[in-house]
Amino acid sequence: MLISSLLIKNFRNYSDFKLKFDPEGALILGENGAGKTNLLESISYFAFGKSFQTSSDLELINFSKAFFRIEAEFEIKNKIHKFEAASDKKKKIIKINNFNIARISELYKYLKVVYFSPNDIEIVAGSPVYRRNFLDQAISQYSFEYIELLRNYKRILKQRNALFKTDYTSKEKRVWDEQFIRVGVKIIKFRLEYLNNFSPLLKKSYEEISGNREKLSIEYKYSFPTQNDDIYNDLLEHVIRIEEQEKHQERSLTGPHLDDIDIFMDTHPARSFSSQGQKRSIAIAIRLVQSELIEEKDTDTPILMFDDVLADLDKMRTERIIEILKGKHQIFIATPNISNYSSFGLPEIDLSNINGK
Repeated sequence: MLISSLLIKNFRNYSDFKLKFDPEGALILGENGAGKTNLLESISYFAFGKSFQTSSDLELINFSKAFFRIEAEFEIKNKIHKFEAASDKKKKIIKINNFNIARISELYKYLKVVYFSPNDIEIVAGSPVYRRNFLDQAISQYSFEYIELLRNYKRILKQRNALFKTDYTSKEKRVWDEQFIRVGVKIIKFRLEYLNNFSPLLKKSYEEISGNREKLSIEYKYSFPTQNDDIYNDLLEHVIRIEEQEKHQERSLTGPHLDDIDIFMDTHPARSFSSQGQKRSIAIAIRLVQSELIEEKDTDTPILMFDDVLADLDKMRTERIIEILKGKHQIFIATPNISNYSSFGLPEIDLSNINGK
């Protein structure tokens, strides 16, 4: 999978901009504020139908303009596909091969992009929401069925939370509890299956990066007590037990929307017992395994994007990552410092020498 051309109009700091890309990808160079991250953002928009930096398309529109429009050609399994996206203050339109898509989630069927962000360190060190968001996005790229489950669960969760604000009957609550638990358990089982594949690959990937210095492991952390591998009944019993608490707080206090994953380094929580460099290495290993699982399932290599995430690593770890990736993907690296990435041997795009931004 690769992108061959890109047109940007009124997107972030770009007013009218065209580029063609080599199959290897590119080193995107320029001073801070030149638009390096914005360029990566415009490419990844086609994979997710939204920005990885903001939930509002209005923030993507170039100052004083009324809309943005981006177009790109992607080669997917040896076939060329044209993608277009445009948004103004009222609506968003996304097209694939000149046809409007009905749902943004359809993009997940086509494009696979793995984005390595400086914020990925929060997957290791941050609050549970970062790890849940990672899991949900990674599994959605791995299985389109999971997207539909998530959408259904969020709808049920919203309705169930609204129920707690009413004078509900026991019968009404049982109806919503049944749906909530049934769909919630399906989501948990998807996550457990994904982590079953993910965990040994993460251990291997991190050992390659760290030179076998430390060992990683991951465990799923439920928001309710589990006893006999009967997740449905465990969640049901807990929901019954905490009904008064949920009613008092008027929201659902358990379920996959509150679950977490624990990342351990040599049996210690990585969040507390690893250095910044180790946390960064773990975050990169996590994204590498995400990419590897996509490739195994989809039989096509995802596009990889690095927003200068290797800058904080020591030379040994950086060289190991370069060795792992070299020649396997189309790779885009945004950086103000070419010396950190010269070993990749990628073509260079220097934004300071390009007009029309």
